[in-house]
Amino acid sequence: MMNLRVKNLIALFLLCCLPAVAQAGVGTYVCKILQVVELSDDGAIVEHKGIWKTRIGESFTVNRTTGEMIGHPFGTEGWLGGVKVLNRGGNGNGYKALVLSGQPNVSVKYIYIAEHNKSPSKQFWGSGDDQVIFSGMCL
Repeated sequence: MMNLRVKNLIALFLLCCLPAVAQAGVGTYVCKILQVVELSDDGAIVEHKGIWKTRIGESFTVNRTTGEMIGHPFGTEGWLGGVKVLNRGGNGNGYKALVLSGQPNVSVKYIYIAEHNKSPSKQFWGSGDDQVIFSGMCL
């Protein structure tokens, strides 16, 4: 009798939490880095050979509403200049966000996600460290 009651309580708890779990991903992208390139001295885009190439295959998240990002190289924690969502995407537009560091040495992070794509996977590109450009796919 007690086992049945415990199972029923667990089932009830899971049913109550299921909508919250299903909603959690709606406003969040999970993006995987597939390529890292950089601007060369002669103005060409070339493969990045530095430390950031170790990030290929890693993932980060983007909150579509606030623009906050978690994970390298786009993490926004500690960036005192703020996060600005320029466009949430849709209606033929991509998602765009900008992150600024504080003064006196201003750094900028920018990300573009092809939100307007009809497929679940959406390509992204962004700059997270001066001349280094990252690209990949988001879900």
